[in-house]
Amino acid sequence: MATLTSAGVGSGLNVESIVSQLVAAERQPADARLSALESTTKAQISAFGSITSAMSSLGTALDKLKGDGSLPGRKASVAADAGFSASASSKAALGSYSITVEALAAAQKLQSAAVASSTQVGNGTLTFQVGADAAFDVVIQAGKGTLADIRDAINSQASGKGVTATIVHGDSGDVLTLTSDKTGSAGVLSISASGGDGGLSVLGTSGGTLTQVVAARDAVVTVDGITRTASSNRLTDVIDGVTLDLAKAKPGEAFSLSVGADPSSLKTTLQGFITAYNAALGTMRTQSAAGGEGATAGALSGDATPRAIMASMRNTISNSYADFAALGLKTGVDGSLSLDGAKFDTAIAANPNAVKNLFGDDADFGKNMRGLLQNYIGDAGLLASRSKSLTEQMKSVTEQRSALDARMERVGAAYRARFTALDSMMAQLQGTSSYIAQQLGKTTSG
Repeated sequence: MATLTSAGVGSGLNVESIVSQLVAAERQPADARLSALESTTKAQISAFGSITSAMSSLGTALDKLKGDGSLPGRKASVAADAGFSASASSKAALGSYSITVEALAAAQKLQSAAVASSTQVGNGTLTFQVGADAAFDVVIQAGKGTLADIRDAINSQASGKGVTATIVHGDSGDVLTLTSDKTGSAGVLSISASGGDGGLSVLGTSGGTLTQVVAARDAVVTVDGITRTASSNRLTDVIDGVTLDLAKAKPGEAFSLSVGADPSSLKTTLQGFITAYNAALGTMRTQSAAGGEGATAGALSGDATPRAIMASMRNTISNSYADFAALGLKTGVDGSLSLDGAKFDTAIAANPNAVKNLFGDDADFGKNMRGLLQNYIGDAGLLASRSKSLTEQMKSVTEQRSALDARMERVGAAYRARFTALDSMMAQLQGTSSYIAQQLGKTTSG
């Protein structure tokens, strides 16, 4: 009798279909359980991620109120057409100043003699020094000594080192212009030539043919009659906390600069904290919503963590309620914060340190809220711990799926072996039945 090589051939049974259905039926309960666990875990990981992000944003907003960030800003006011502009940080003292721009800082500019564009000026090495900075070399190759070649070599080899070369095409020929990138005496150019054919000596600042078009010049200002000289037209250290940007020299003409309080920037920073605080509460409410009656339940419905965080945050606010109220900060029924702008302005006018006394590095509320956030969003905080636990749970689900796949492979193989044996036995029975029928037929015909 021939050996069966394909299940179902002998019996007519669709063994593979039967095995697939049996394996699917056995797999379904475990598969459904793992799918539900996977879906829930993914949603919870996402929910805790949203909460962590919102809490981190709150921490960032709170950190902006550290140090000088918790003090009113300063506004610098300058008389019209004064020849300078000014800005002030919170470190600037309130007051007024009389300022005169006697001279602006200028960058030195040198020009070569005019030559034809094809003229080979020379080759060798040009050594540059800008002010007191370290000297540097620019190598001019033989046959690459036109003014255009020299310009390109300088701009390529000396890029970012303090000198810029350009060409002006005049009636008498090309002129190489060398400009210091630094204004004032700190940017004076010193150039010497060495090696090569000696032709580059014409570009030396000593003994060459370079002419000075613009001299290096320092800025000069007087502040309340006190003279200050600087290499730059931006002065950041003449008046503490004040930056002066010089635009036009007006020798002998004094203009006023006044520095006044500007609480608007502080109010904006505080409003940023309020917005971040309310957003954090809103995120936790959404993720922990109970659902029901048409409302969608949050991924963390029934989880005590979001409620515990919200309670801690609200308690921290409540412990400083009097200071919050005095500053114009109000809490709603749902715990959200809002700011009475007019009351805030009045409070800051009366006490410029009011915000610092509440949110500053050493203030009770500031320290408590920063500590609370660290406990939740720090590397070893509660939210990081919960997220890590859920990530491990997802890993476990993946491992369980792999184990389920392997087990179902074995179950399928076992079913297939049984049905293959059944198929073989039925084929044998059918063969025996046919043989008996044939013999009975012979007997009857005889």
